[in-house]
This record gives sequence, C-alpha cells and structure tokens, in this order.
Amino acid sequence: MDGQRAFFVFVLLLFILLSPDRTPRHRFPLVVEEDLAAQREREFNLLATAGYGQLEQRGLNLSGFRQEDGYRWDLLKDARELSRQQRLNLWRGLDGSLSYSEITGQVRGSFTRSDLSSTGRLPINLTAVDPRKAYVSSVWQRNITEDKGEISLILRDSPTTPGSQREPKEIRADLGLYVDSGPGNGWQASLQGAHFAGSYSVLSTSSTKFNAVPAWPQFALDSDGYAAMKLLNTTLEKTWDRRSAIDDLEQIGLPDCELIVWLVPKPLGLSESHVRLIEDELVHPEGAPIGQPPPLSFSAVILSPDCGYLLQADNLFGPKAEAYIRLADRLLMAFCLLLCLQIILLKRQMEKAATPSKRSRIAYQGLVISALGDGLMLLFMISLLMLDEAGFLVVAAASFLSGIHVAFLEVKFVFDIWTVQVGDPARAEYERQRRSAPPQTPAPAPTPTPASDELPRPATAPRLDGATPIIITSDGEEEERPPAGRASFATIYSRFYFTLVCLMFVSLWALSWPRWLRSWYANGLVFAYFSLWWPQIYRNTMRNCRKALSWEYVLGKSLTQTVPVLYWYFADGNILSIETSPTSAHFLLAWVWLQVAIMASQQFLGPRRFVKDSWCPSAYDYHPLLQDDVEAGGMPIGLVASASEAKDKEDVTRKVFDCAICMNEIDVPVLSKTEPARGTTWLERVNYMVTPCRHIFHAACLEGWMDLSSSSNAIEARGKGDELHPDVVRGAQPEFQGDKNPKTGEIGGPKNEPLRWGPSGEWTYNGRTTDF
Repeated sequence: MDGQRAFFVFVLLLFILLSPDRTPRHRFPLVVEEDLAAQREREFNLLATAGYGQLEQRGLNLSGFRQEDGYRWDLLKDARELSRQQRLNLWRGLDGSLSYSEITGQVRGSFTRSDLSSTGRLPINLTAVDPRKAYVSSVWQRNITEDKGEISLILRDSPTTPGSQREPKEIRADLGLYVDSGPGNGWQASLQGAHFAGSYSVLSTSSTKFNAVPAWPQFALDSDGYAAMKLLNTTLEKTWDRRSAIDDLEQIGLPDCELIVWLVPKPLGLSESHVRLIEDELVHPEGAPIGQPPPLSFSAVILSPDCGYLLQADNLFGPKAEAYIRLADRLLMAFCLLLCLQIILLKRQMEKAATPSKRSRIAYQGLVISALGDGLMLLFMISLLMLDEAGFLVVAAASFLSGIHVAFLEVKFVFDIWTVQVGDPARAEYERQRRSAPPQTPAPAPTPTPASDELPRPATAPRLDGATPIIITSDGEEEERPPAGRASFATIYSRFYFTLVCLMFVSLWALSWPRWLRSWYANGLVFAYFSLWWPQIYRNTMRNCRKALSWEYVLGKSLTQTVPVLYWYFADGNILSIETSPTSAHFLLAWVWLQVAIMASQQFLGPRRFVKDSWCPSAYDYHPLLQDDVEAGGMPIGLVASASEAKDKEDVTRKVFDCAICMNEIDVPVLSKTEPARGTTWLERVNYMVTPCRHIFHAACLEGWMDLSSSSNAIEARGKGDELHPDVVRGAQPEFQGDKNPKTGEIGGPKNEPLRWGPSGEWTYNGRTTDF
C-alpha cells in the first residue's frame, strides 16, 4: 500500500514538472486592442488641448468625466481648497527642501468623513458610463459611510535623478481603508500619480469607468502643477501598459468607488543639509552619525467623485523604506538570539530529564502548546522568506533556527515524554476499578467427601494455573505484530503536524474576517500560547509532585516566549502597523507570571496546599510535617540521639537525623501532637525528604542521586520491577531476613514495606504510585 502511494505521488509530481507553461490565451480579439489604442490616442489629444479648470466648468470627454455621467465633480474644488489650506498651514514661511525628496515607505493614520459628502447614493448609470463591461452587482465596493476609520498607504516613489529635484516624478501607492462595515483586510485600491518633491503628491485610481490618467493635470493644486503634469503624462505615454485596460475588462463586474488622493508632507524640523545627509546615508550606508531617521509624515485629502464622499486625514506617519528594512533586520536578529536562547534552555532541560522518573513528572501537553505556537511562527517565517527577497539571509537564519527548535527539539521532547506516560490512562483506570471493586470474601473450605473407589489422578494430569494460553501457528512461528513504538511515533508526529496545518489555514482565513473578530481570534491564540504552564500545574497536583522542570527553564522560557509576542502589543511603530493594546499586554503578562507563581508555591508550600484532598487521588508525600508522636509512628529512622538531646535543651521543636546518603546530620522541625504548623515549618519541608520506608534524606542528596541513575550503592535496584527492601537503603542489616515479619507474620508492614521501581520511572509503595 505504501508503494502505491509513493508511485501516485511520483506520477503527480512528474505531471506537474513536465506540464508546459502555456500562457493563457486572451479572450479579446485583436480588434479590441486596436480600439483601445485608438481611444488612447484621442485621449492624449484631448490632454493637449484642454485647459486648467475645464473639468469643473464643462467636463471632459473621458469615461467618468462627462457632465451627464452623474459624478460629483463639484467636490473637486472643495478638495483642492482643503489640500491648499493644509499646505499653507504647514509650510508658511518654510522652504520645501526641508522634507524628503523621495517618499518611499509606509504611513498609517486615521481619517474623518467631511460634512460635504453625499448622504445618499448617486444616480449613476453604469451601463451608459461603461458600456463595454457587464456589472453583476449594484453594491459599490470601497464605499465609506462611517464618520471615521483608519487609512494606510504603501508608497513607491521613483528615484530622484541629479538636476530633477523640482520636476514631478511618477509615484505608485497601495491604499487601504479600514472601517467597521468593510472586510477584514480593509478596502484596497491601487493608486498612481505624480509627486512634486518638497511640495505635494496627487494620486488616483483608474478603470474603464474612470479614465483618470489623461485627466491627472486637472487634479493639480495650481496652474504650475497643471503644466508640469501635462508634461509628465506625455512621457508616461511611452510606458503605458495596454494590457491594463484589457485586464480591467476581464475582472468581475463589481463597481468600485474611484479615489483621488492629495498628500502634503510635513516639515522634518531639520536643516536642508541634514535632510540630504540622512537620505544619502539611508540609500548608501557609510556609517554617518545620523541618529534615528525622522519618519514620513503627511496630511491627506481623499475624494471619491462617483460615491460622493470626501475624507480628511491630518496625521499620517510611518518609516521610510530604508529605515523599515533596517528595523526589520534588527528585530529578526533579536528574534534569532531569542531562538538560540530557547534552544539552549530546552537542550539543558532535556539533559536534566534524561531518566524515566524525571520524564514522568513533566506534562507534555504544555510543551505541545508551546510547539504549536512556535510552529505558527515558523510557517510565518517561511512565508516571509518566499515573499521578501531583501532580507533573505536574516529571514533564512531565523527560519532555520525556528525549524530546529520546533521539529528537532520540541516535538522530539514531547515524543520522549509521551512514550513514558503513554500507559498512564490505562493504569489510572485500572487503579480506579481496583479501588471501586467490592472486597472479596474468602471461599469456605471444601467439605471433605468420603473416599470413593476411584483411583487418584495421575501426576501428569493438566491443572489450571491461570496462565493465558499462547496459540502457535501451524508452521511453529508466532504471529507477527506491528511494533507499538513505530506506530506511536507516527501517530504523535502526524497529529501534531495536522493540527499545525489546520491552525495555519484557519489563521490565513482569519485575515478576511472583520477586525473585531480577527482581534478576538488573535488574542485567543496568544492567550492559549501563554497558558503553557497550566498542564504542568495540574500534573503536579495530581501526582503530588513539587518540582518537575528546572527554574532555569521555566523562567527562561517564560521570558523568551512572551517578549516576541508582547512587542506587537506595546510598540506603537511596529513593522506590521498592528494596533497596540497595553491593557491586553499587561493582562497576558500577568497571566504568565501567575502560572509561574503557582508553580513556585507548589514547590515551597506543597502541590496540594490549596486543593481539597477529595479532588485528587491518594499519593505519598515525600515532604511531610514530622510529629513527635510515638503512637502514630511517624518519626523517621536515623535519629541521632546525642545531637537531638543537645538540641532539645536549646529548642524542643527541632530534631537531628542522619541522612542515609551523605551520612551528615539533618536539622529538621518537629511538631508536637497538638502544635499547629507555622509558616517557616511549611517552607523548611523542601530541605528534607522522607521515603515510604521512613528513611530521611537531604532533598538535594536524594534528588541528585536519582538524577544520575535509578541504582546506586545506597539504593540497590537491579532494574525496573525489582523489589527493594527498605533497610538496605542505609546499607544496614534489616531487622529480619526476607519480607515476612516474624512478629506479625505479615509481608512488609508499615516499617518494612518493600519499594518497587515502576514501569514509568516512579516508585510504587503498597500499591500506590509515588514521586519525589
């Protein structure tokens, strides 16, 4: 079956690779292209004969510019007046050279809808305006009806050549308008226009129902700009793409609100020489001390003549393209350093959790949560690697480190822990059934029957011994079974990557959701990503385990995992222009450190200090409060009498014992029968450990010994499943030989209960699973 799948994939790849790359034929005949070329010739002849201001007076013979088309060209005068007023207020008494001559970059801000805008729908007959295109819907796209919203502009300016600083240049932009009624990624539009360096820029959309390129000079703020833009349009005729008009005819007939944008730059507050030095250093870095480059800043006026609205934005700002790339490289380098730190921390934790006993305490669910979040970051890096070629090396390095961290370390560690804990649910169910089963009463002794005349059964007669029969096939070989390890390995890897791919597709789908829903989804993902320690807290409580992970890993992981995410919540000028939310950031940060604080309380105060006993299964406590009660028999073995008598003279609440590993004294607090525990007594419990055999150890001694191996000179366990007599722990002779107590006749007992090394790396005592 696997061979058939591989063959099918091979044939599919061969078909894709060998398929000819044919350019699809255009469905428009050559006559359409000839008509468009002739139309363009007429339009540029109109451009040469029209005068400034003719559009407002009697219109132009262009699609969307005729008076009978129904567009609100009366708003053009108001829009130009608003833009002139912005320019006058910003540049009164200043030279235009105090701003950037090249404005490639990304700006963002908010806008308001002017009261001059139309309140209803304009009576526009699209069939008359654009008869060559069939519109399938009467709902207009990019129609802004809200009073306010957000705007983003990605500007791509033409490079400035020497001696042409004052001449207009071609400029392109991608505009995004974000309102509550719009789609999740906002209303998008592509703009093209002219940039007057040090003065202003004017851009517009263009389509078959809005032939704006020949009418660009009519959008100028004064007659000088009109003459310069006429010259610019003449030169643009050489680079006109004839396919653009045909492609617009092929698009789905959804009417879009056309847009005209005026951008007025704001003064930088620097001298002309300093501004030129900053621009030269950004384009050709030589190490000049320019400091932090000032951002781009504009005021904007936006007019939609066919939808009849006027928008005004007073503060659009953002970084220049060169400064943006530099900031992105620095952030990626910082992310690489954080990834290296996470890899080091995870490797050290994997080395410390090399034994089954250590792995059985760790909750792999928390590692899965962390790995899924890091996997989404890895997929984002791979997508960025395919889209952006500028910072290829840095993005490739970040993708490589992220892949090593997720695929080769986190998922491998999850699998190692899962193989140890895979039988936990079955064992828990068995233990639950065993506890709930009714006690069995001993069967009555059989009544002796009188001797019969039958002969006794032969000694070779089969007897029932309770063993499970093994059925052997006819060829004498046992039936082969698939190895469970390989199936488990494939299962956990396939589940993880399937979940990761599903999360990726849902996240891509979420980009088209409304902004409020997309924000809820993103915050939910971050909240789940920051909840990585709750599974460990739950496992510590259920197993009565104080410490499973090193504090080096817990603190380091909490810091390195939260810093990259919280950057988007705190930084106002982040590279993705994501709206900040310091309140949400503080809540998420408190959520993470609340989990860390609970884990600290579990170590120092006990994992079940604030949990009812009825909520958890019974488990042995290795850090008990010692009570000086002879009847209860709770005092450990190894009391140093002379030292304790001397201690009693000073403080009756303390005793001295002998550690069974290092053979040094342990000074521990001991409570009387009626004395309540104090705060210091609860905290001092972490310094010693008492095993089920009632021997006391330094906590560091026993944990350090068990970190090295499950067998030692002091604790002789020959392997998993071997029983260990408690008195052998100290290397001393037991009070009686064997497991049977000659005084009571019982096996083991409260003082001499045998320990067993369990299958998952834990000690079992009297049928109960225990842990350090």
